[in-house]
Amino acid sequence: MILIIYAHPYPQHSHANKRMLEQAGTLEGVEIRSLYQLYPDFNIDVAAEQAALARADLVIWQHPMQWY
Repeated sequence: MILIIYAHPYPQHSHANKRMLEQAGTLEGVEIRSLYQLYPDFNIDVAAEQAALARADLVIWQHPMQWY
């Protein structure tokens, strides 16, 4: 399974990410975890995220590059 961990505080501002997520979401074997959508209060379910990582054969971290 391919796991896409998506972390963008303003997803409505990114047309490229929106299109990428729409297309990736149609593929079999792809799971998308949008961290800001799942955890708007930043109270992260660590066990759930660890389980998602354990299921994954490949992990893609997708986030704004200006963070670095």
